[in-house]
Amino acid sequence: MKRAIIAVIALLAACDMLPRDPAGTSKRITEERTFTVALADPTVHEASQVQTLIHEIERRTSAKAQWRPGAGEAPFQQLDDGKLDLVIGRFTAESPWAMEVAFGPPLSTTGTKEAPLELKAAMRNGENRWIMTVERASRAISQEARDASGIRDSLIRL
Repeated sequence: MKRAIIAVIALLAACDMLPRDPAGTSKRITEERTFTVALADPTVHEASQVQTLIHEIERRTSAKAQWRPGAGEAPFQQLDDGKLDLVIGRFTAESPWAMEVAFGPPLSTTGTKEAPLELKAAMRNGENRWIMTVERASRAISQEARDASGIRDSLIRL
């Protein structure tokens, strides 16, 4: 019995350590109260969902966004190098970056049914605590996520 109690206490203490950010992104953002953002496509800056996402992340982290110039491939290399925390753009399902970064949930979808473009955030792979923060912020503001939740909730009630 005593061993079981010790095991439970150890497990509860370990819960605070998960999820982890091996490179310390969330900790740095909390300490410096800033996070860096660039756009893969500068035209998305006008999308209302982009500004809403940034404001939601700022609210959740008590940090301010620092915008960095960039477009195309360069922001993804900076993200991978840890020089950026977030890249926002419109991406296809076949994005060559899908294996290199962690994409958040779509904020909106444009394009055609055959070739949809999803407006979403990309984060550095492995920074799980930061990824969860951005994913939660994205879901909180995403109409598509709210629609999916509504459908799921309707199915659950059946």
